[in-house]
Amino acid sequence: MIGLFVSSLDEYISDLQQLLHSKNLTELKKVLHKMKPSVMNLEVKGAGEILQKVSESKSWTANTTEDIRKLLDTLMHIKPLMEKDLKELEEEIRISN
Repeated sequence: MIGLFVSSLDEYISDLQQLLHSKNLTELKKVLHKMKPSVMNLEVKGAGEILQKVSESKSWTANTTEDIRKLLDTLMHIKPLMEKDLKELEEEIRISN
């Protein structure tokens, strides 16, 4: 699951960046819906609250923009950390076999 999430991060980041410009709330909710299971299962700090809050929004507001920027910052911050952890885990598995 972690590997799948990490491999999806570039797509999520790109989609969110595009949606920040287009401010298409319907499409934003679709992207967030795709992300939600992984974000919730991996307990990405702060992301779950943002997903819930934005998913309940009726229109795009300044708060929506701020929330998506925070979510993007979080995803961009955790991506290299998760890639490093995944690589270390793969190396440990390889060594133990």
